[in-house]
This record gives sequence, C-alpha cells and structure tokens, in this order.
Amino acid sequence: MKVESLRSLLDWTSGYHRHLSNCLADCAKHQLDDRCQMLLNYLADKEMKLAIAVQGFKDVGEDKALNTWCIEHLDRHPLLAGAACDDAFISMTTTEVITEIENQHQQILLLYQNLYDRSQTPKIQELLAQVRDLEKSEAQQMMQGANRLEDL
Repeated sequence: MKVESLRSLLDWTSGYHRHLSNCLADCAKHQLDDRCQMLLNYLADKEMKLAIAVQGFKDVGEDKALNTWCIEHLDRHPLLAGAACDDAFISMTTTEVITEIENQHQQILLLYQNLYDRSQTPKIQELLAQVRDLEKSEAQQMMQGANRLEDL
C-alpha cells in the first residue's frame, strides 16, 4: 500500500493493527504455554479494537486534514515493513511478546509524533495528536494488562 496522504496513513495504521491482531490470534492457537496463549489472545483482541478505532478517524476527520500529503516525510522515515508474522510469537516467552509489541507501538507513536512536529496547520496537528494520543493510551493499557498477566 502506497501511503501518500494522512487518509492513507490512517488506512495503513488500521491495517497494520488488524494484521498484527490476526497474526497474534493465529500464533495463540499454536502456542504451547497457556499463559502466553492467553497473552496473545488478549493482545489480538486489543489490536483489533485499536484498528477499528484508528479507522474511525477517517469518519470524523476534516477532509482538508485527511487529504494532506505526507509523502515527503515518509520518504525520509519509512513505515514499518508490516507486522512480521513468521510464527515467531509461537516460540516467544510472555516477556518477549510484550517487548516486541511494545517496540512496534513505539515506532508507530514516533511516526505520528514526527508528523505532528512537522505539521503547521492546527487541524492537521489536532488529527495527528488525537491519533497519537489514542495509540499511546491503548499501548499503555495493553502493556498494563500484559504485565498483570505476568504477575499471576
């Protein structure tokens, strides 16, 4: 998917979370550790909800902001290649899963923060800040829930 505008970036972000959700759910089916299986299913559910929430910004965002080009920035700072789903989550420990998911979310947060820092229009900044804040909040909730599972 070629990302050129904020609208297509939202599509990419939503698709990324959807793909990661499907990957985590598929890996959970083959995970032998019950605790890790529960973690993968929990994270898959949260990622799918996040995908839907991010997609919703297209419905409420202003067209001018959504149609803003971001290709110049993305040429310098490429997007994640995609949520790798090579069954690596099957052999990971719960700690490794948490670390990997946290790293992926940090990269998405940095992307939105960098775009926010470079934007000059209030409507664009508002949209980017809302998506960034949602991503940050959901990532924190995921990590808190995952860490609670670790404490069991």
